[in-house]
Amino acid sequence: MISEADMDNLRHMLGIGSHIKKRQWGYRNHFAPGGADIQSMERLEAVVLVRKGQPYQETHYYHATEVGCVAAGLKPHQVRRAMVP
Repeated sequence: MISEADMDNLRHMLGIGSHIKKRQWGYRNHFAPGGADIQSMERLEAVVLVRKGQPYQETHYYHATEVGCVAAGLKPHQVRRAMVP
């Protein structure tokens, strides 16, 4: 079950926040979790909203999928920007 905290992590991964201008949302697409955030990423991965990337210290980077970008609230042009490697 995906929690609101999981969705907050997904939005953070994509640079979505009240302190970031909406036109900039999707400027990034990565998250290096630690602690409880690792389980959050695993839950998001199980429902295909994120994918596991390169190893990072004792975990991995995670990246939103296109479905995850839409679920987080990005518009089509923002999804395209977020999906650029």
